Amino acid sequence: MRLLLTACLALLLPLTARAEDVVRVGDGPFISGGAFYVARDKGYFAKMGIETQTKLFDDAAMSVPSMIAGELDVSAMTASAGLFNAIAKGAPLVMILDRGSNKPGHAYTVINVSNALYEQGVHGLADFAKLKGKRVGVGALGSINQFNVAKALMAVGLNPATDVEWIANVPQPDLMKMLGQGQLDVTDLAFQFGKFAQNNKWGPMIATGDEILPNAELVTFGTSKPYLAGHRDVLVRWTMAYLQGAKEFNAAASDPAAHEDIVNILAKNTALNKPELVRAIAPNWSYVNENGEPDRASVMAMQELWAGDAFKLVAKKVPEDQMFDLSIAKEASAKLAAANPFQ
Repeated sequence: MRLLLTACLALLLPLTARAEDVVRVGDGPFISGGAFYVARDKGYFAKMGIETQTKLFDDAAMSVPSMIAGELDVSAMTASAGLFNAIAKGAPLVMILDRGSNKPGHAYTVINVSNALYEQGVHGLADFAKLKGKRVGVGALGSINQFNVAKALMAVGLNPATDVEWIANVPQPDLMKMLGQGQLDVTDLAFQFGKFAQNNKWGPMIATGDEILPNAELVTFGTSKPYLAGHRDVLVRWTMAYLQGAKEFNAAASDPAAHEDIVNILAKNTALNKPELVRAIAPNWSYVNENGEPDRASVMAMQELWAGDAFKLVAKKVPEDQMFDLSIAKEASAKLAAANPFQ
């Protein structure tokens, strides 16, 4: 009888978070990471026997030191010059999952210009030659936001390193205000801030990220190589829950009225705060690849630009096989296809 009871308890254990199944996650209050919040708040991680402990960061780049120190197990990581440099210097980090991309029709980044510049005829990407000598604001050098503008400038024959003045390390809410005050000519923002700036007549939106670089990676989820080696089963189960969240997140972005529960989760967990604001920017929440795989080509293209002679923000390039480990995404996706425990 005792053996039977023990066996029954063992079968129940995967449904209850054990100490080794606590996953410490670094994330930020941005709608592009909505798939994680959907999976967490709908109990999908718990269903897979995992307890998530979330630590918020204002910018995903800020989580890298915590990852290196072993204070986090999984974290949002932007494909930035800072991350490339950290890995090149020996940080045992790898990108394992897509957390959001500028899929056509679901762009999360947007370029706004000042009212004065708009009146001078800068209405779209074809007019970017007129940006020579202008002031461009971005949250950080070597970021996806700077990458977007840089590629748009290159497309019209400008040198992005020398033909504009970069103003960086300014939070996005401040960038949109600076645009309205005439302290900036151009800025690349999350869609929610771009929309807010336009609505407040601080400067119109003229181009979205999917127009510049369709499907470009915005941010990934990463882990450390030691954690991956020692907790593979936990990461696979965590990813299965996350991918279910991604599927529901994408569906809600396309039709928020039919997914009020998802809208409410996103409002509660992101800087948008209110369901009506979440609905107002749909489908521009970003898009999460439902097989979990990030767009590796776009990440490598970012590294190439930052390592090039124009910017020289990356001293040593990291090969693709050192940057990514997609085995977790592949295994989790296959298991979901074979038997989805959330349906």
